Order: sequence, then C-alpha cells, then structure tokens
Amino acid sequence: MDIQYVLLKLAQLFILLFAGYILVAVKGIKKEAAKHISNLIFTFTLPAMLISSMVNTSGISQGDIWQVLLIAVIQYGVLIVAAYALTKLLRVPYEDVGLYRFIILFGNVAFVGYPVISAVLGNDALFYAAILNLPFNILVFTLGISFITHGTDQHQKLELKVFLNPGLIATVLGLILFFASIELPTFVNELLSDIGDMTTPLSLLVIGASLYGVNIRSVLGKRRIFVFSFIKLILVPTLLAVILWLVGVDIMIASVVIILSGMPVAANAVILCQEYDTHVMEASEAVFISTLLLGISLPYMIFLIRFLF
Repeated sequence: MDIQYVLLKLAQLFILLFAGYILVAVKGIKKEAAKHISNLIFTFTLPAMLISSMVNTSGISQGDIWQVLLIAVIQYGVLIVAAYALTKLLRVPYEDVGLYRFIILFGNVAFVGYPVISAVLGNDALFYAAILNLPFNILVFTLGISFITHGTDQHQKLELKVFLNPGLIATVLGLILFFASIELPTFVNELLSDIGDMTTPLSLLVIGASLYGVNIRSVLGKRRIFVFSFIKLILVPTLLAVILWLVGVDIMIASVVIILSGMPVAANAVILCQEYDTHVMEASEAVFISTLLLGISLPYMIFLIRFLF
C-alpha cells in the first residue's frame, strides 16, 4: 500500500476544493453559481458516473458478488439504526437531525473512495467497491433526500416521486445493464466515462465555493461535527474490521469494506443541500472537516488491516 501516493491523491482533492473557494473569493465565479453547478452534477454528470462504474466491471465470481452485497446490506442496515440512535443520544436539535443522520450513513465512497481504493489496493479492487456501493446509490437518493429535507417545508417522504430522480434511475439502469451482461458500444461507454469523470472536480469546486465566507474559527469550534467525524472515520471502520476478521472474510473484500466505511462525509450532502436549499454551509463544513481528518484516519485504517489480516 503506497501511503505517499494516497496522500498525494488527497492533496489533489484538497487543491480542487480550495480552488472553488478561491474562484469565489476573486470573483471568478459567483457563489450562487454553485447552485447551478450542483444541478448539473445531480442531473447529468453523476448519473453518467454511476452507469459507467457498473458497466465497466468484469472478472468476479457470482459468489463474491453476493458476499459483498450481503455485507453491504448488513452494513447499511446497522448504520441506519446507528444514525437514528446517535442523533438521539447526542441530542442533535430537531432541525439538524436529518443532516447528521445523513453524515453517519453516507460516506464519500465514490468521489474520494474510488481514488483511495485504487491507490491503496489497486484497480482490481474497484469492482468490489462498485458492488459495495450499490446500496449507497439506492439509499442516498431515497432515504438520503428524506434526511436532507427533514424539518423543512419541502420534506421528501419515501413516496413514488422520491424514486423518480436522475441518480436512482441511473442506478437501476446500471444494474440492469450489469446483471444482463449488456455491453454498451465503445463510443457510448467512453462518452459516459468522460462525462462521469467531471463529477469529482465539479463536486469539490461546489464544496469549496459553498465554504466561502465561513469563519474558520467557527468551523474549528463545531464540536458536534468533530464528534460525528470521529465516529465515522475511526469507530465505524474499527468495529467493522473486528467483525470481518472474526468471521474470516477474504482480506481483499475486507480491506475494501473497511476503507470505504471510513470515508469522509459524502459530497452528495452538499449537492443535495444545494438542490433543496437547506443546511448548505453546515454540510460543506462537515465534508471539509471529515475530509481533512482523512489524512490521519486513512493511515490508521491501513495499519488496522495489516494488524488484523
């Protein structure tokens, strides 16, 4: 595992994040442009990335697929329970409950997770990551939207219209293509890949732009965000690592699960908050702080994997 390469990839992500901040500061773009960019991501680049990640996978047994899916379903089931329990235990205010449930449940498994998995475990592990992320893709555009709009006048319950969004439609389409073993024409495949590749830089620019005007001292004083970041980055992957070690899961699968479970808060938090005009600043702060702390937590996770497996 090349730690130096991993840290360099993290540095690249932070450069993009700060670029968004600087562009607003020097009036290269208006802060309001973040809303329009997030719409572009939500309706265009993210769906393309989801489809591309599912059709560009091969060389894994059916048994491995179902094992990874079972682990993913159990993991997200436990995290959903934990999200509800922790927001009550830590007495999160009613108006912020949805955001902090989102923070616990959803990590940056695609925008940060894929580059980290590739750097730490190699490209072969990306297939496991794509399979592991299937429940994420379904939940983030259903339960995730319900969380983000909690306590607002546009609260989205789990009704039919919640399922009719670009992200979930793209996930369903990708699943159909994957399980039916349908190969897209090279031209279409490359086009989807190129469009999807825009998602990460654009998302980080949106996060950086959203942070403009924030008081740094105020960010560092957000005790609740640090507490939830510790739970997400350290406690969750540690518990999962011990459980996977006890049941004897293959080291490659276990490594992917552990690392993805310890990813910082999903950039989707900011994208969805922009989309529904709620909690944009606090979501951006949570993504920023948890991503910054990944520089400490990632080496810990790698040490944990080496120690147990």
